[in-house]
Amino acid sequence: MARGAGAALATVVLLALALAGPASAATQQQISKKIFADLADNGRLDGHYTRAQINRALYAPSLRGYERPNPPAPKPEVSSSDPSGPDAPGALPFSGLDLALFGGVGGPLLLLGASLGRLARVRARD
Repeated sequence: MARGAGAALATVVLLALALAGPASAATQQQISKKIFADLADNGRLDGHYTRAQINRALYAPSLRGYERPNPPAPKPEVSSSDPSGPDAPGALPFSGLDLALFGGVGGPLLLLGASLGRLARVRARD
């Protein structure tokens, strides 16, 4: 009886510890949302927040990249003298060879795995 109660207590403690992490993360997100809403209404913070809460909201990893947009990447130059493109004359279209190789190798491997699973089953003794 005591053994079952100890196991139940351990399960409850582990469950409480597992749920404590996400609950605290949600609170930090809610505070960040309050800070952004407070800034949006008149451009200044009217509420009382700690410096750590403000820094966490303003320097969140999800906001990085919004400060300075990256310059557009240069487009690669395409030379008309390069005939190795997919639409070049003489280029072979997709022939299905990859699909045949996958089926030819993968099919027998699937059959082998299924038969090994059937052989490895434990049979009940009568």
